[in-house]
Amino acid sequence: MKKYLCFFFFLFMLANLSAQQDSMQKNNYLQNIDADIETMLESMAESNDEDVDYSEIVEELYEHLQNKMNINQPNYDKLQTVFGLSDYQLYGLNRYIKKYGRLYSLYELATINGFDRKTIEKIAPYIYLGSMTEKQKPSLKNIFKYGKNTVLMRYGQVLEKQQGYRPIDEDDLAKSPNSRYLGSPQAYLLKYKFQSKQLQFGFTAEKDAGEPFFKGKNKYGFDFYSAHLFVRNLGLFKAIALGDYQLSFGQGLCMNMGFATQKPSNSISVYKYASSLKPYSSANENNYLRGAAFKLDCKVIDLTLFYSFKKIDAVLGGDTISSEDRFIEALYSTGLHRTAGEMKKKNTIGEHLAGLHLDYRLSVAQIGATFYYTHFQSPLNRELKPYNQFTFNDKNNINAAVDYRVLVKKASMFGEIAISKNLGFSLLNGMNFNINPKFILSILHRYYSPNYQCLHSGAFGENSDNANEHGFFIGFQAVLSKYFTWNTHIDYFRFTWLKYQVDAPSDGYEVQSQLDFFLNSRFSAYFRFKYTSKAGNVAWNYYNRIQQKHRQTYRLHLLWQPMSGLRLKTRVEILNYKTAKSESFHQGYLIYQDLSFSFKRIPLSLSARFAVFDTYSYDERIYAYEDDVLFAFSVPAFYNKGSRMYLMVKCDVGQKVDIWLKIAQTYYHNKNEIGSGLTLIDGKTKTDIRLQLQLKL
Repeated sequence: MKKYLCFFFFLFMLANLSAQQDSMQKNNYLQNIDADIETMLESMAESNDEDVDYSEIVEELYEHLQNKMNINQPNYDKLQTVFGLSDYQLYGLNRYIKKYGRLYSLYELATINGFDRKTIEKIAPYIYLGSMTEKQKPSLKNIFKYGKNTVLMRYGQVLEKQQGYRPIDEDDLAKSPNSRYLGSPQAYLLKYKFQSKQLQFGFTAEKDAGEPFFKGKNKYGFDFYSAHLFVRNLGLFKAIALGDYQLSFGQGLCMNMGFATQKPSNSISVYKYASSLKPYSSANENNYLRGAAFKLDCKVIDLTLFYSFKKIDAVLGGDTISSEDRFIEALYSTGLHRTAGEMKKKNTIGEHLAGLHLDYRLSVAQIGATFYYTHFQSPLNRELKPYNQFTFNDKNNINAAVDYRVLVKKASMFGEIAISKNLGFSLLNGMNFNINPKFILSILHRYYSPNYQCLHSGAFGENSDNANEHGFFIGFQAVLSKYFTWNTHIDYFRFTWLKYQVDAPSDGYEVQSQLDFFLNSRFSAYFRFKYTSKAGNVAWNYYNRIQQKHRQTYRLHLLWQPMSGLRLKTRVEILNYKTAKSESFHQGYLIYQDLSFSFKRIPLSLSARFAVFDTYSYDERIYAYEDDVLFAFSVPAFYNKGSRMYLMVKCDVGQKVDIWLKIAQTYYHNKNEIGSGLTLIDGKTKTDIRLQLQLKL
C-alpha cells in the first residue's frame, strides 16, 4: 500500500506544482466525452464478452464538432439521433424560434421547456448562433475550398511476447498450423476522410495484431478495407450513400446497424434515436452494409431505398468447393484473421440485402414502415440444440416492421412491431412523460417471441438478438435541487424459452439508482447502486437445475477541476457477486485516480491513471472506461488482484498535425501467466502501446 499512497501523493503534488498555469489552450476532445457515453460503454462491455469496436460513436461526435450546427436553423433529426434530444425538447425549440425569432445567446436555451443545464452543456460544443437566413447550399467550389481533409495513422502492440508469436519448428507448425499467428504483433490503422456539410468521402484500412501484412492472403496489404461516398441535400435526395454505409430505423427491432446499446445509459433514455442512413468509416468488420442507398424527400414522406452485397465470414460445411452442396455451419463475427483456421473463414459467403423504409412525418407525429429481404449464397445449417432451436437457419429471410412516435402535450409515445419470414414477431411500446420540468417518467414494455429471427436488430432488451424475452421497464429522473438529481429504474425480464447455459425458462431483474451532485462547473460527483439477478445452470445429480446469479455494485465517482487545464477524476467501486454455483457472495473492488492536464504555453496535454483492483475471479470483473487516442476506446476488464496504470501524451504540432502516444501496463500480483492459448504471456505484466498521427490537410 505504501507505493500506492506514494503514487497518489505524486499526482497531488503534480497538480499543485502546475497551479501557475491559468488556462489551457485546448482540451483533448476525448477528455470531455459525455459522462452518459462513458457509463453506456461500461454497461455494454459488461453484457458483451467479445471485443467490440466502439469508435464509430466518437467519430460521429467529432465530425459534428468540426462542422457545427446553426441552432437558429436547427437540424432536428441530428439533434435527436446524435444528441438524444426528446420530442418535447425539439417541440419547445421549434416553438420558441417561431415565436421569438433567432437566439442571440446560449442562455436563452435555458428558458425553453425541457432544456436543462445538462442538455445545454451537451450540445453547446456542437452548435453556434448564426443567422436565420444563412445560406445552406454552397457551391461545389466552396465545398472543396472549405472542406477538411484528414489523414490518420495508428500503430499499436502488446510489448510482451505472446505464445502465438514464439518461434516454432517448421515440422511442428505443419502438424499444427493453428498453433501460431500468421502475422506480426503490430496493429495498424490508416484512414483518409474529406468532410464538409454536404459531402463526405474516404477510406479505412486496418490490420489487427497477428494478421499478415503484405503476405499470404493479404498480399495487398491490410486485412480490411472500407470506402464510402456520402452526399447530403442534393435536389430531391436528402442523402446518397455509395460504398459502405449504415441503416437504423424505428426502435431497432427490424434494422439497427448503428451504435446499438441494449440498455439505456440513464433511467429515462429508453427511446432509440434511429439515424436512418449515414456513412460508415469505422474499422468494425461486420456492422455495415456495402452497396448503395438513397433517401428521397417527398414533402411529408421520406423514402429510403437500399441494396447491399458483401462477403461475410463463416464456417463452411459440406462440399466447400461446390456451391450446391455447401452450407454454413456458423457465422464468424470477430473480424480476426490471425491463424490459418481464422483466415479460412474470411469472406467465404456472400450476403445480399435489399429493401426500403418509409417515413410519414407530421409536426407532432411520425409513422414508419420497413421491409427488406436477406439472401445468403449458401444456406445456414447450424447444429441445433434445445436452447437455440428457433434461431435463423435458412438461406433467405424477410423482415418487416411498422414504427410510430407521437407527442401528446408532455407525453412522447413510441413503439415498433416487427415480423420475420417464419411469422415470429417482436413488439415494443414506450412512453416518456415530462410531468413537470423537475420530474420525467419513462415506461417501456417489450415482448419478443422465441422464434423471431433478425440478424440486424438492435433494440432495447436483455438479449442482443431481440428474441425470447418479455419485460417491463420503469424509470424516472427527479431534480431534487440545483445541486442534486436522482435517477432510478427497475427492469423486470422473463425468458420464455431456454437460453445458453440456462436449461429452463427463467426470469431476472435489474435495479439501479444514481444520485448526481453538481456543485459548479469545476466539481461534480455521483453515487450509484446497481443490483442484477439472472439465472444460470447448476449441476445437480444427472441434470442441471436453475439458480439465480446475483451481482450488486456500489460506485462513488468524483470529478474535480481545481484550475483551468487540470482535471482530477476518482472512482471507488465495490462489488458483491454470487454465481449460480457458489453458496456465498464473493467481493471485489476497483479504485482509480485519473489526472489530465493541458499546458498553457505549449501545445501539450497529459492523461494518466493509476488503478488497484482485487476480485475473486473473472466472473467478478469490473469494467472502467479510460481515455485513449482519438477514435479509439478502451474499456478494460479488471479481475483477479493487481494494478494498472497508463500515461497518454497529446501534442499539437501547429494546426495541422496532432500526435498521441499512450503506454498502459497491467500488473497481476497473484498470476504468473496472463491470458490463454495463443495470447498467453509468461509473466505478471501486460503492456500496451499506441502511437497515432493525424494530419489536417
